Amino acid sequence: MPFPWYHPELPAGATNAGEKANAMYVDEIRTRAALLMRLGYTKADAKRRIRGNVRWDFELNGTPQHLKQINSIVDKVYASKGSGMSGPPTL
Repeated sequence: MPFPWYHPELPAGATNAGEKANAMYVDEIRTRAALLMRLGYTKADAKRRIRGNVRWDFELNGTPQHLKQINSIVDKVYASKGSGMSGPPTL
């Protein structure tokens, strides 16, 4: 006699949860890089700080996939003067 709870019915969005999580982490890195740029951090300092934050966030779970993407994400943010913004304010 099978139990109905033994075979869970997953919602349609649960099948690509890993992709959604990675997209969320990439967006978080982009947001952090834009904030650090607006605060006046150099690109190297922003990369070092974000890399340290990600390593600390995942220190018990191994190396995350998005750790390898930090350099390219920060480079794009600093090249575009922010995340969809026109850059730091000027007075």
